[in-house]
Amino acid sequence: MTIFTLDNASKATGIPIADLRGPIRTRHICWTRYAIMEAMRQRGMSTPAIGRLFHRDHSTIVSALRQAEKLRGNPAFENIRSAIA
Repeated sequence: MTIFTLDNASKATGIPIADLRGPIRTRHICWTRYAIMEAMRQRGMSTPAIGRLFHRDHSTIVSALRQAEKLRGNPAFENIRSAIA
């Protein structure tokens, strides 16, 4: 389930998995990362498990999920969310 989500998101957005898991902080990559983390959380993954996958602390994942919540309704973010669904 996890690799499928990352692979699917990578193919849908054209962003390599290494960049999705890496430290790059450009808006498009961060928003894609937020959308993936949100999708994983909705599928029942714990924040520590998501954090291990992205090489981040679980509190960073909680922050990303909050950001995703704030971005809901933004057309660009919604396009990313629908692309990885």
